[in-house]
Amino acid sequence: MNKAELLANIRSGRLQLDVALARLSEEQMLVPSLHGDWSIKDLIAHFGFWEGRIVTLYEQLMRDAEPAADEPALDDLNAQAYAQHQAQTLDEVRREERAAYTQLIALTANASDDDLFNPQRFAWTQDKPFAEWIANNTYGHYEEHAADLES
Repeated sequence: MNKAELLANIRSGRLQLDVALARLSEEQMLVPSLHGDWSIKDLIAHFGFWEGRIVTLYEQLMRDAEPAADEPALDDLNAQAYAQHQAQTLDEVRREERAAYTQLIALTANASDDDLFNPQRFAWTQDKPFAEWIANNTYGHYEEHAADLES
């Protein structure tokens, strides 16, 4: 994969997400009908949390400041993100998620090929290219939750 393909995959996945969300009314987005009594609003906040987290992670890695070794487990991070966004309106959640997505697109477009695709570039990634983190938290993440949007 190269940068153009990565960006194309992100944008294609995003288009599919946007089409799925466009089928839903605001009222439908607020109903806690997903696993764990999440709503679509919660799912959008979840996407934004992880998109933003990847931007932050990249910034840390670029400063040679690796993430804490004792960071919370995945489920704990998801629970924190859920709690953090509960009081927000749907518009606020959508705005924050869109901003995180925009930052992630800019990061991807502006990062060097070495930063994105060299598996040894950052020791923290344990011999995986950083592009894998980007893919897993954009189009891979949207695809993971596609069934939630269809139900």
